[in-house]
Amino acid sequence: MGLWNCRKRGPKDKDPEFGPRRQTPTGEAEKEPLEESFEKVWKEREPAKRCSQRIQGALKPLGLCIRSQILKFGEDWLFLFLLGICMAMVSFGLDVTVSKFQQAHLWVYEGLADSGYLQFFSWTSYHVVLMMVSAAAAKYISPQAAGSGIPELKVALRGVVLREFFTFRTLVAKLVGVLCTLAAGSTIFLGKVGPFVHMASILASMLGKVMVRFAGSAENPGRKYELLVAGTAVGVACCFVAPVGGVLFGVEATGTHFAVRDYWRGFFAATCAALTFRLLAVLNNTRETVAILFQTSWRVEFPYDLPELLSYAILGILCGCISCLFLFCHRNILDLLQNRLRIKRFMANNKILYAGFVALLLSSITFPHGSGQYIGSKLSMKQLLETFFNNQTWGLEEAPLDSNRTHPPPNQTHDFSWLQWTHPALSSLEMVSFFLIAKFFMVLLATTMVIPAGFFLPVFVYGAALGRLYGEVMAKIFPDGIISEGIHMRIVPAGYALAGAAAYSGAVTQTLSTALLTFELTGQMSHILPVLVAVLSANAISQRSQPSFFDGIISVKKLPFLPKLAVGKTGGHDIYAEDFMVTDLKYLSQESKYKDLRRLLRISTLKQFPLVDSQESRVLLGSIRRKHLSRLLSAHLGPEKRFQYILSRSDQADPNQDEPDSPKETENGPCDAQESWTEEIVEGEEEEEKKPSKAVPMSTDSLTPQEEHGQHRHMVEEWECRQLQETLHLADVPIDPAPYRLLEKETLYQCYDLFNLLGLRTAYVTNMGRLVGVVSLKELKAAVEGCVKGTFVGQATLRQRRDPRRPDDQEQKTSGEEEPNSPVA
Repeated sequence: MGLWNCRKRGPKDKDPEFGPRRQTPTGEAEKEPLEESFEKVWKEREPAKRCSQRIQGALKPLGLCIRSQILKFGEDWLFLFLLGICMAMVSFGLDVTVSKFQQAHLWVYEGLADSGYLQFFSWTSYHVVLMMVSAAAAKYISPQAAGSGIPELKVALRGVVLREFFTFRTLVAKLVGVLCTLAAGSTIFLGKVGPFVHMASILASMLGKVMVRFAGSAENPGRKYELLVAGTAVGVACCFVAPVGGVLFGVEATGTHFAVRDYWRGFFAATCAALTFRLLAVLNNTRETVAILFQTSWRVEFPYDLPELLSYAILGILCGCISCLFLFCHRNILDLLQNRLRIKRFMANNKILYAGFVALLLSSITFPHGSGQYIGSKLSMKQLLETFFNNQTWGLEEAPLDSNRTHPPPNQTHDFSWLQWTHPALSSLEMVSFFLIAKFFMVLLATTMVIPAGFFLPVFVYGAALGRLYGEVMAKIFPDGIISEGIHMRIVPAGYALAGAAAYSGAVTQTLSTALLTFELTGQMSHILPVLVAVLSANAISQRSQPSFFDGIISVKKLPFLPKLAVGKTGGHDIYAEDFMVTDLKYLSQESKYKDLRRLLRISTLKQFPLVDSQESRVLLGSIRRKHLSRLLSAHLGPEKRFQYILSRSDQADPNQDEPDSPKETENGPCDAQESWTEEIVEGEEEEEKKPSKAVPMSTDSLTPQEEHGQHRHMVEEWECRQLQETLHLADVPIDPAPYRLLEKETLYQCYDLFNLLGLRTAYVTNMGRLVGVVSLKELKAAVEGCVKGTFVGQATLRQRRDPRRPDDQEQKTSGEEEPNSPVA
């Protein structure tokens, strides 16, 4: 209806010729131009529409042909290629942008050399603003973007659905946050491995949906798992340009089991990403040719001698001990922030303010004209690794610089970046020692900020510094090298830095693929054996003492994930499912009534219930979800049926009837007619059931409104009593006929593998088909933790301790005598 018909008519709108109720000529005049304009526009668009339809019709066969060829070749190849290319471009663009930010920051800082106060203000404000922007991105754009993302990805790969974890908003928030975090440089001392793994998995999930629509197939959890595994490999490969190490690290860091059929996806996508990243570096004139990330010039003929293997093993033990201290402090700090109510409220309401405060504190410590001159604060993360992997021995190269001790430390633009570790008052060993002490606490403080950031690169650089210090000390102790068979083998501190980086990062993350990552980063395959010795030594101590960095975050956040079983222990093979299963079962049988179902839904919060054939045999028939049982009870006792019953009784009512029927006692005893199915269970319910309800005789001719309401109430109670005594009708209820089952003698290792492989949350324990217990993720987690700590005590052992003379058949007889009284065991 047009606007001209919506206006209220007044006296002035009356026309003497047509009358007040007919359309005025003015309205007709307004309507005709509008109709003509619409027809004119429609006629003008008709040729364009026909042209577009012809073009679509002509291109449709070509599109179908291309689609059929891609499907024939395999759409997975195209998807993996696009995934690798896109993530490599994002990684390279991010690195270039971060480099520009840092260069501009140093240019401003050097330009304010005349005023120390302005330099301090520019240095601190730069980092404070970046961290506040990063925290704002995690708070306002997507809260799921905060942190590394690898712990949550581990849980997601197990089948747990995390809300908004794989959305485009999270991708944007992660990209903005990690850009600000990396632009802060070594002052904040955080990395990008975790965020890139998260972003690659998000991009893999999004491309997977596109490819599913393109192929015309349906989504399934198995395909999504394969895409996420490829995404993790691409994320690591983009950071270190290491395709092989990226795949292996992604497998170790995010999964407990890995299918061999997924290897080719990860390797292909990671190779495409690494090759694209290096080609972009060549095209951008950053590199002259496709080469490794960190160039080294170590001797290859005799890089080390056999006596040095013991020294590398000692370095691995040292890295393992320090990593245990770091993991212990980090987990307790996070636990303090999560469990203290006041601190948790403050962190939730002041994330941006807290990030700015931490950035101000860290930037004040790393101010180059303050304490920052002793820890190489002007160097970026990449430049720190270049100095630690430098082939020169700092202790020997410092001797010619003794005459220049009165001069200030060189600028960052100096040709030899390792000279940043020289100072008139301190030696290089003292500066590296101060760097290790300061960065240990700075990393712990930086991890408390709720920002998108990675934590692998900081521990990798820290391990390289630790190995470099150890190598320099060895070079001081053995200035002429280690003598083996009359030959002097010079100490190579850079080799210890390489081993330290792999050992410390591997101990913190409890992975072994860090050794391969270091080989791909430096191209030094000659140190394979000593690096592996150091990594294995560090992992042996770390895995024995503390959970990994990612597992610690999972445990603090209380995410549904199983901890690792102890390495090298066989105690798990002596623990069976009967030792940690729950025997206080809540189940339904085919003989159960609606009254039993109502009571079961009240006393239990389980999401699914087992179904057995009878109370005596308890043969497991399947399982029913809670929502289906709630719908069944609601449909049986709902308001619609209640209203229908009242209407039917009103139609069938006899006016000569003096009193209503009182609720009758059934063969199972009197009914609880006073209790509504929607009310809570009250104490003494069973005693109330034994009291028969009494009806008050009254005449229907003279009823007050209150009495009539009471009569209707008694009618409803009588109907509800009969409804509750009926047997469950499960014909239309969806029943899972084959729930996951375990045997009583399934070992802990077998249960652990089944839960991890299948992503189970609950499994029923049966004996010859008879339901005897249930195992959930909670009981299995407690059993694993008890096995690791050596404090596990099985239920069978407890029963033997309580009554060692009681036979098993007597126990079964006692439980069998209790079952007929209650259908819900």
